[in-house]
Amino acid sequence: MQQSIDFYMVTISPWCHLSLGRLKLLKEKYNIEIVIKPIDIFSLFKKYETKGVKDRPLPVQKNRINEIRRWGHHLNIDINEKPKYHPVNPEMSSKLIIASILFENNYEKTFSVTQKLCEAVWVKNLDVSDKETLNNICCHFDLHEKVINEYEDNEKVLELYKKNTLEAEKNNVFGVPSFLYLNELYFGQDRIFMLEQSIKKAQ
Repeated sequence: MQQSIDFYMVTISPWCHLSLGRLKLLKEKYNIEIVIKPIDIFSLFKKYETKGVKDRPLPVQKNRINEIRRWGHHLNIDINEKPKYHPVNPEMSSKLIIASILFENNYEKTFSVTQKLCEAVWVKNLDVSDKETLNNICCHFDLHEKVINEYEDNEKVLELYKKNTLEAEKNNVFGVPSFLYLNELYFGQDRIFMLEQSIKKAQ
């Protein structure tokens, strides 16, 4: 039976953007499934009384910007530590990913859509809460018409978005990216090396 990693994410997280390339490598190296699970991170922040980025102390905000720049340089990944449109509501971009999961039945395409949406925020300075922006991104892919036309209000999309978030809460997810592997949670892109160690041990 193929093992899997549940990847709890949002497009507006720089750390999710920085995770995607290494997750792809893990999939290829260990033949492991990466299950992309966009969640409503703000509902979890509210539940755990976690402050949003702009409400955190100024030294914390400054350090975060420096860390984004440093990690981007360390990983050789393009990233703008102060994107023009951030933070914005990631709900529509999350639903677009979920619609691709449900209606495309093509993992590689869904992964590429996810990468493109993260790049839109962190490389291209685009607003992923804007429908026109999302529609333009859709044009880069030969997507099923249900993905393009129904990602905002399709009932199955809404149900899976809610299910992902409730599942994340059940699994003690408090931030993103979070990775669930063999019932153990790893939080943060800087824990991917630990995740890989666990995969090696299990195989």
